[in-house]
Amino acid sequence: MLKRDYKAHVAANRFDLNTLPVCGAKTRSGGLCKHKGNLRNGRCKRHGGASTGATNQAFGRDHHRYVHGLRTQEVIAMRKLAAQINKAMKDLANRSNNTLDKDLSAEEYEVVMHG
Repeated sequence: MLKRDYKAHVAANRFDLNTLPVCGAKTRSGGLCKHKGNLRNGRCKRHGGASTGATNQAFGRDHHRYVHGLRTQEVIAMRKLAAQINKAMKDLANRSNNTLDKDLSAEEYEVVMHG
């Protein structure tokens, strides 16, 4: 049905459900669907009517376009820096544990603490 014919038909028969075509889609039992179809494609809402849209809107982490930001260059650089600091702290702890029993001069202390 052409768009102009559809608009004319809707205007003339706006609330007349008797003029709507029967859906006629094949059911699982093998028969034909007996619901009233729409004017555009002749099928009922179960077999090709207009979409009702999503049942619930997705927000936050559930949304398909959610960006978590865990793999940005800035975050990766911060993680590398944190790992370097952690390693340096462990090295410092190991060095200080190994040298606790010794009496160090100021120069030796500087070498041990600052590499």
